[in-house]
Amino acid sequence: MKPRVGVVVAELGIPSEVWILRQCLEFQEVEPVLLYWKMAENAVEIPGGLETRQFGTPFAPPASLWRRASRRLGFASAVLPDEAQRRDIRHMIAKAGLDAVLCHFAWSGLPVSAALGGSVPVVWQVHGRDVSTRMQDPAYRRAVAKALPTVDHLVTVGTFQRDLLAPLGLTERSSVIPCGAPLAVFARGPLPVHEAGRPFRFVSVGRLSPEKGVLESLEAFERIAPSRPDIELVFIGDGPLRATLQAAAARSEVRDRVHLLGLQPPPVVASTLRDGHAFLQHSRQVDGWVEGFGVTLTEAGASGLPLVASRLGGIVDQVRHGENGFLFEPGDVATQAELMARLADDEALRRQMGANARRVAETFDSRLMTGRLEQVLLEAIARGPVRR
Repeated sequence: MKPRVGVVVAELGIPSEVWILRQCLEFQEVEPVLLYWKMAENAVEIPGGLETRQFGTPFAPPASLWRRASRRLGFASAVLPDEAQRRDIRHMIAKAGLDAVLCHFAWSGLPVSAALGGSVPVVWQVHGRDVSTRMQDPAYRRAVAKALPTVDHLVTVGTFQRDLLAPLGLTERSSVIPCGAPLAVFARGPLPVHEAGRPFRFVSVGRLSPEKGVLESLEAFERIAPSRPDIELVFIGDGPLRATLQAAAARSEVRDRVHLLGLQPPPVVASTLRDGHAFLQHSRQVDGWVEGFGVTLTEAGASGLPLVASRLGGIVDQVRHGENGFLFEPGDVATQAELMARLADDEALRRQMGANARRVAETFDSRLMTGRLEQVLLEAIARGPVRR
């Protein structure tokens, strides 16, 4: 009988976090049980074979004068669960018969670790916003620092998260394991070829928000498009900047070559990448946010697209400048435009970088990454929980 592992997320079904479902489906040696507090409004379809359970109490305990005052003073207790939430978590873990718990994002790990108190092995897998933006909150930062020594194993998806957490008491029980992307889905076809008479297509996939630099990517495209009538730009995703991006595209002199496809299911994302020729990701540091790893970069690389991305956070773990793509400094639209032009004008360079991008992506195949994570979970179960 396989060990049962609870996979905990605050909000289930967020389209940009489809890698959580992939991970659960790829587990071979453990049986995953998805635990969550809230279902996303535009949730992706949850595969029928996955067991799901919803906590009965809210993710955030009710606000109170004491909690607000404690947060202003930077007390860790201000962001930790109240007794009702702790009981709910313990009841759910016991009822589900779990042998270990995998918490995605530090904000999910905090209440679970506080509630279980060492009775069940707890593994955290941290990503981006949870160890960048949120760490500017002194109470949250202190709570993470207090919890880290009690975590049975800490998994970071990039080296920058590991370096950020090191001063807070990172233990030897830690690993860098990116989420990756399924090569079986994205590397199925031949490397893309730019055929005469067809547009050269730049593709950007991700949340339409300031930190993803979508307006900057549009500006870079506008700089090179007038002299290259055969190029176009495709955005896939949704977010707070969608209306702004739509308005900017509508005002553009090259508006007929800018396409906003909105949210799309994974098969459409995969087919759009296969029809593309180069991938753009202009991630920026906004309000302390830093890109965690960039799963869409892995997906695009597996599809055979060279990567044009900003030098930020976990991006540098997979984009090798001059080999599988180009890196530029966040906010440097002029350099981004120059690099885009190089790829659009040099088919041989683009094809070589695309081939290299697929080879690099192979090292981040989600099945390999999930296998490594699974071994961490099995070792934590065999070792038993960290004693407080």
